[in-house]
Amino acid sequence: MLDSWLSPVIEAGIAVLAVVLFAVLSIACEVGYRLGQWRRGEREPSDAETGAASILTGGMLALLAFMLGLTVSFAESRYEARRDLVVEEANAIGTAALRARMVGGAEGVSIAALIDDYAHARLDFTRAALDAPVARTLARAAEDQGRIWDLATVIARRAPTPITASLVSALNPMFDAAQSQRFAFAGRTPPGVLTLLVAGSILAIGATGFQLGLGGHRQPVLSSLLLAMWVGAMVLAVDLSRPRLGSMRVDTAPLEWTIQDMAPPAPAAP
Repeated sequence: MLDSWLSPVIEAGIAVLAVVLFAVLSIACEVGYRLGQWRRGEREPSDAETGAASILTGGMLALLAFMLGLTVSFAESRYEARRDLVVEEANAIGTAALRARMVGGAEGVSIAALIDDYAHARLDFTRAALDAPVARTLARAAEDQGRIWDLATVIARRAPTPITASLVSALNPMFDAAQSQRFAFAGRTPPGVLTLLVAGSILAIGATGFQLGLGGHRQPVLSSLLLAMWVGAMVLAVDLSRPRLGSMRVDTAPLEWTIQDMAPPAPAAP
């Protein structure tokens, strides 16, 4: 299956993926061109035959461009979801920290400190690279969640005031946002879509090479530009769908700002 070699190539890096795709499509174009030349050598193609090959090749490229557009759109929507959830989670953490300070006392201070550590764990998760220990970061955040909730439960049972109720109501969205972000980072373009896109690209580019060979004109510069643009669009779709792989990473500035705002103010100079 195509998936068996496509996934390792993707995980090797965006640059490796671009080189491999360009090489594969170049080979497909060359094979198609040589087949077209062989067909031309067997018998001079008529204008009707050449026109039919041009129409069919154009239809294949148009359909493939439509598939590529859908793939990029799907990947972009997942990227935007991750980006929006970073802001949502940062706001939820900031709200929970403010309400923990309202509670006051030793327990309120402890909860605020745990929320600060939790925010750092969530920041590490969001900006982690592909080879980062994500499982360890998730375990750290889960441990902080349990300790925060235990302290909040003790406070709410001992003093069920509107302030403690507001703290509990702020903790739930904070925990829910973490789960939503984890799901968003796990989601990606289905492998079957990428497989179909790569296979369709090989066939369409091969048909383009066949048409060029049938007409007896190689057009190396234009062919290379077409392949480069096509590979660039495919790599963009993969980059958008893989949050820890390439250069299209989610901006973690909202979480960083929240952590800065939670930091205790510096003591005033005497």
